[in-house]
Amino acid sequence: MQHETIFDKEQDRYLVMILGREPVPELSPTATRRVHGCLIHIDIIDGKIWIQRDGTEEGVAGELVKAGISKDRIVLGFRSEELRKDSEFAIA
Repeated sequence: MQHETIFDKEQDRYLVMILGREPVPELSPTATRRVHGCLIHIDIIDGKIWIQRDGTEEGVAGELVKAGISKDRIVLGFRSEELRKDSEFAIA
């Protein structure tokens, strides 16, 4: 698997894509399928970091906090506004 970064500085949109092939043992020992998808999608909106997609095991929000970004500047955009109200991060 490989990772590809896409940075759109004009739109303040940043993505990490995952690309490659993975085995499909239920079809045959040598069968593979293409993998192509968005692993991480972050937008910066009104000075806040909106995590739109986080497919990582560790979690991007935690990494941002470790890097010194305050939780009130991080929005978990992949959650509904209702669920964001109960988190320790910004609602919007």
